[in-house]
Amino acid sequence: MPDLADPLVLPSGLRLPNRLVKAAMTENLADARNQPTTAHERLYRRWAAGGSGLLVTGNLMVDRRFLERSRNIVADAHLDVERLARVRRAAAGVPLVAQLSHPGRQTNRFVSREPVAPSDGGAVAMMGLFRRPRALSAAEVDDVVRGFGAAAARCEEAGLDGVQVHAAHGYLLAQFLSPHVNRRTDRWGGDVAGRAAALLSTVRAVRERTRDGFTVAVKLNSSDFRHGGFTEDDAEEVVRLLVQEGVDLVEVSGGTYENPALFGVGVDAATAATTVKEAYFAAFAARARAAAPGVPIMLTGGIRTRAAMQALLDSGAVDLVGLGRPLAIDPELPGKLLAGDPGAELPAYRLPTVAGVAGESEWYETQLRRIGAGRDVHPGLSAVRAASGFVTGEAVRGLRERRRRLALAATAGPPSGS
Repeated sequence: MPDLADPLVLPSGLRLPNRLVKAAMTENLADARNQPTTAHERLYRRWAAGGSGLLVTGNLMVDRRFLERSRNIVADAHLDVERLARVRRAAAGVPLVAQLSHPGRQTNRFVSREPVAPSDGGAVAMMGLFRRPRALSAAEVDDVVRGFGAAAARCEEAGLDGVQVHAAHGYLLAQFLSPHVNRRTDRWGGDVAGRAAALLSTVRAVRERTRDGFTVAVKLNSSDFRHGGFTEDDAEEVVRLLVQEGVDLVEVSGGTYENPALFGVGVDAATAATTVKEAYFAAFAARARAAAPGVPIMLTGGIRTRAAMQALLDSGAVDLVGLGRPLAIDPELPGKLLAGDPGAELPAYRLPTVAGVAGESEWYETQLRRIGAGRDVHPGLSAVRAASGFVTGEAVRGLRERRRRLALAATAGPPSGS
């Protein structure tokens, strides 16, 4: 069985020096025009020095009209490719893959006045932060697919090693997969194959716009963890379809904003039953492995100890172990784990539930901002304070962005031909 320190070569030919991956976390560090910044460079330089075998960025958006957070990098036609290339160079040769995403209905009211989704439906039920979405037209779905392909081409131009198509955690491609959200009757809905059509078309678009050897990964929910949503049986079928598309890596995760299993909330004990108790989605990883012979499986979610990580590799179900929030607290953790440092056992922080998921997410995001500013992390930060910072920060940045867009529109004058 492989050791955590053993290399792995992906089907694309990309060689990873070990089995530990810095999983995607929203950074929210872009400038007011959603471009990469020196804070990204500092952050990825620190992570690259920390010992991970692969770095996955957090949420590069494919359409600046729809942001997951106000300061996401946007990899659309306005992307400054050279600034993204500087982030690539800061990673100092460690394999770097960009996570590409469209939030769909999970874009907060401060940054989008009109969220979109596969079908009309209710707003995301989370602290009143989201507006009711409208349904995408068939032509708009085609535009989204092309947007992912074009974004991947820009990432390749910047020197990145690949992209990860984000189809988990309730974002747009995951919304297409979920029968709870996707009630379409055209080619983008219906049975599992129909609901997976947007994801599969996106993978093809990325392949068409990039060279041979460019890594194409997919992040997929094991389940939505809600009645009437995307199930493990659905997920297994989607994995089989992704294998047919020739993907190079499948990352297994789970949950949505409304059912945040990614934070360990609401994961049914029976569903998560496994010999590796701290890994939220290990049981489904075994199903994914059976459905995807020859395609590496990465598991992310709740994994905290070296013993658990090695046990996952020993099980044969998992090839790579993803670490997210632990690396917001200790960027050097992978190197410590690989060296067998007995002090490298990082427990999950237990944050006050009054802060909610927004508070927990913002707590870790604040640590990333500190690292990006060249400062030390602050484990004693109040989660309640972090939650209030999320709402205030997004509201202020959203207002500034709306004013900027109005000013640009006024300067540009009426559209040509009007």
